Amino acid sequence: MPDAILGQIHKLHQLQGDEGLRAAARGLGITLREDKGSVLVPVIIDRDLQRTPGFAARLQQAGSRLDAVSRSFTRILVPAGKLEQFAVVFQGERFRAPIPYKPSFGMGAKISESVALTGADGYQAGNLTGDGVKVAVIDLGFIGLSARIQEGEITSCNTSFNSSAAQTVTKHGTGVAEHVIDMAPGVEMHCLIVSDEVDLQNATDYLATNGIDIANHSVAWLAIESYYDDTGPVNTIVNESHDNDGVFWTVSAGNEARYHWRGSWMDADGDNWLEFGNGSELLKLRDGSPDITVYLNWNEYGENRKVDLNLYLVDKNGATVASSTYSQQFADPIEAILSHPSDPAEQPYSLKIRRANNRSTASLDMTLFSWNHQFVEPVVSSSQMDPANAHGAFSVGAVNRSSWLSANPSIRSYSSQGPTTDGRRKPELVAPDGTSSVSYSTASGTSFSAPTVAGAAALLLQEDSSRSAQDLKMLLQNNAIDAGVAGPDNVFGHGKLQLPLIDSDSDGLSNVEEIALGTEALDEDTDDDGLTDYEENRNSGTDPLLADTDGDGVDDYTEVVLLGTDPLVSNTADLAPRGSPDDAVNVADYLILVQLVSGAVEPTASEIALGDLNNNGELDAGDLVLMSRIVLGEIPVP
Repeated sequence: MPDAILGQIHKLHQLQGDEGLRAAARGLGITLREDKGSVLVPVIIDRDLQRTPGFAARLQQAGSRLDAVSRSFTRILVPAGKLEQFAVVFQGERFRAPIPYKPSFGMGAKISESVALTGADGYQAGNLTGDGVKVAVIDLGFIGLSARIQEGEITSCNTSFNSSAAQTVTKHGTGVAEHVIDMAPGVEMHCLIVSDEVDLQNATDYLATNGIDIANHSVAWLAIESYYDDTGPVNTIVNESHDNDGVFWTVSAGNEARYHWRGSWMDADGDNWLEFGNGSELLKLRDGSPDITVYLNWNEYGENRKVDLNLYLVDKNGATVASSTYSQQFADPIEAILSHPSDPAEQPYSLKIRRANNRSTASLDMTLFSWNHQFVEPVVSSSQMDPANAHGAFSVGAVNRSSWLSANPSIRSYSSQGPTTDGRRKPELVAPDGTSSVSYSTASGTSFSAPTVAGAAALLLQEDSSRSAQDLKMLLQNNAIDAGVAGPDNVFGHGKLQLPLIDSDSDGLSNVEEIALGTEALDEDTDDDGLTDYEENRNSGTDPLLADTDGDGVDDYTEVVLLGTDPLVSNTADLAPRGSPDDAVNVADYLILVQLVSGAVEPTASEIALGDLNNNGELDAGDLVLMSRIVLGEIPVP
């Protein structure tokens, strides 16, 4: 087999048959197919090979069939038992396994807490909900989507792309869509299910055809066709969509920080075994129950004369229990151990890497990713998979919502970090996770921080529809709240997501402040007393929800602007001097009331309110009696 991953799948099938391959499928990061009780393995070839003379006849000879095409790739379905036959028929041609992927989530009738934590509630209060903006969630499956729509958790989602398979595989995409909708409930949502790079490229064509502005992709793809830089099929697909079609891509940074190792070749004793550190030739795995899947690749893509590395899995006694020893003379620089059963009697497991030829290792750089078992001594830097490494991807890390408001919160221990292997800073920023949804009661992982940013971008795009993908990127980065070391870094990026604070009614209070106060973000004078909400909250200290804060019958505006009295203290019975009460009740006030009751002078509305001591709606003799008793000190001011 010219491809290490296909070779391991072939070996697995030889040892365990279709049933063993089905059982291992979960750990492969590749979607197998079924046909009449047989397992079909997807194989990817370049589209140009499909156009060569005799291709259809060779395909028939190989016992395989054409399944799907995109602009650049073709997907062939090969019965697992005929992989070797396929390799013989297509000998000399370039074909490979699909790029393995992982959904970027952990564990996990609810509104995501991110709405309030990032200021999105202020936009919604100002009637900015993403209305008119098209957002696509490109994911691995949408189980439960119809139920979420029926419950009102998701407004709607167009599933015309791969519609027959949309609500299959996993509920992951549904949980992601919930987070977009929570942030921007007015968007036009599209749910696109993909399983490999053929689907992914076709999905980007769908985005262009349907004028979709924003795409979220909370999936991490292994870089088996590149070395975690800005190249390779997945990165190229995303970059073309961003650069050519203007789509703003939010992408999860990934949850692989503890499942990653990267380093240069070290072999002090010259025995051709890599030393991972402190002279140890073992990289230990933490114990766990799932099968062990590990991928190794190194920075010699496109090289004609490569270092040939072999990968070994050893048990606690140092005995080799699995290996990947394919020649890299013509193949890509990758080795893989797929779905080795984790046996407690053999734990702890370790990895070893051996150089199998004499090529120079002077500039060799290697990366390991484990699928299910953390490394005891991981390297957290450069732990993003693709397409988070693409320049067209807005990569998003995660901070637990419970510590979001801390001045200097911790990054999630699993949140993948930068830089890319070609030295670019990643991620772009971080957003909350550990948030609430229906699909995942606690939605933990960068899978759910990324769609929070997609929703934020939709709000910004509705606010100004002329904004480009680059405008959205700069606006989000420039408004982020710095975290970690000062300035942008490879852990938090530009910092914590924070939408710009807006003031929809131009009263001087941001919408977020108005939400906290309970005032109307679209009405500068919520209680209609003549004072703006800002004037009441910041200047006079009155209650912007009550026209008459002190309940004395005179509205706050009259007290503050016209009378100059204290709007926080009742001025009942305080009538003198007329037009400028002095905050004291005495004989002068009684004399004014006599004139008002007798009709000698016409009372103003405020004087009626202050002098109507018996609360019958008018000034009369009863008020005079009560006023005299107040002045004499017999009763308090009511």
